[in-house]
Amino acid sequence: MGAWSLTVRQLLEHLPGGTRQPYTTVLGLLQNMEKAGLVTHQEEGLTYRYVPAVTRQEATGTLLRDFLSRFFGGSAAALVLGLVDSQALSPAELRAIEAKLGQASTDGRTTPNRPAGSKSRPTEPRRRPKP
Repeated sequence: MGAWSLTVRQLLEHLPGGTRQPYTTVLGLLQNMEKAGLVTHQEEGLTYRYVPAVTRQEATGTLLRDFLSRFFGGSAAALVLGLVDSQALSPAELRAIEAKLGQASTDGRTTPNRPAGSKSRPTEPRRRPKP
């Protein structure tokens, strides 16, 4: 699936911090990613070349679904509303999200918690009191 393949050493050169990351840490991460089905490897003598097994979009979707499930009870609305409440999104980012939502609704896609054509805002999640 991947147009590229990298050894652990080659991958280290592309990481922020470069070779300051321990080789064994990156190798362990790749081995865990392989167990999860995210990468595969090809043997080249004594060296392994790691190749993506899924697209970036597939991996991002899986990661986000897991994150939403673990931390937001599966609610994307709770995540976005939390970002808005914490002022983590700029006005430009909010407009981009709004445009993407508008595009999704005209494409006939809906959110899991709302039927097509629904304009109501999802129920706001419970908030913890500020310390």
